[in-house]
Amino acid sequence: MPWLQQRGIESPRLDCDLLLAEALGVERLALFLDPKRPVAGTELATFKQFMQRRARREPVAYILRRRQFWRHEFLVTSDVLIPRPETELLVETVLDFFPQSSPLTILEVGVGSGALLCSLLLEYPEALGVGIDLSAAALRVAEENGRRLGCWPRMTLWQGDLLAPLSSGQYQGHFSVIVANLPYIAAEELQSLQPEVVQWEPRLALEGGTDGLAVIRRLPGAACPLLAEGGLLALEIGATQGDQVAEMLRDTGLQEVMLRLDYGRLPRLVSGRRI
Repeated sequence: MPWLQQRGIESPRLDCDLLLAEALGVERLALFLDPKRPVAGTELATFKQFMQRRARREPVAYILRRRQFWRHEFLVTSDVLIPRPETELLVETVLDFFPQSSPLTILEVGVGSGALLCSLLLEYPEALGVGIDLSAAALRVAEENGRRLGCWPRMTLWQGDLLAPLSSGQYQGHFSVIVANLPYIAAEELQSLQPEVVQWEPRLALEGGTDGLAVIRRLPGAACPLLAEGGLLALEIGATQGDQVAEMLRDTGLQEVMLRLDYGRLPRLVSGRRI
C-alpha cells in the first residue's frame, strides 16, 4: 500500500485490496474474514503484476476489466470510457419521466461500453434500444455487455459519427428517449486531469474541442426531429456548461428544459422534451 501511495495513487488501500482479491479469486470481504490466508506462488505473481500496472497509473477498472454501474457489472477495456456514478443520473432522469412498463424506443449516442443503454433496457423490459458510436472497438464491448446481461436481443448497434447512421429520414419522430454522454472536456483542461484519465482513457470520448462543446452543440438540432411527441433528450454535461446547453435545447424547440445537479451539487445533466 505505501508503494502505491508513494506513486501518487489516491486510494492505495482500496486499490490494493481490490487487486489482491482479484488475484486470489475472492471477494474483497474475504480478505478481512481470513487475513492469514496463504498466497500461492501464482497468485502472488499475478498480484505483483497487477500492482505494477496500477503503479503506472492504469485504472483499476481496466486491470480488473469490469466496473459496476447502476445495478450491474460491465466489461470495460481501454477502448471505452470507464462508467462514472454521475452518468447514472441519466438513468434516474428517464425513470422519472417514464413508467417502467413503457415500451420505449431508446437511442444512446456515443454508446461506449453500453453501460447506460443496457441499464435502461434492463429497467424497461418492453423497450428497444439503439446505440451509435464512432469506435468499432467500443461497439464490440457494448455488444459483449449486451450479451452478458441478456438484453442483446433488444439492442441494435451502429458505427458512425453522432446521428449519421440515422440520416435516411425513416427515424423521424421515432425515439421516445435520446441520451448521450458526449465528450465535454475542453482541450486545454484535459492535461490537468489525473494520469489515469489522460494516459489511459480514450481521448475520443473525452475531448470536446476548444470550449468542450464542439461535439455537444452538433447534437440537439439533429436529435430533436428524431424524438416522438413527448420524447425526452437528456445530455450529460460539464459543470460549467449548463446554461449554454440548456439554451441549445430551447433553440431547437424543446420544452420543459431542466438542469439536474450531480452528487457534488454541480450541474451535470440537461434535459428537454418535444411537446
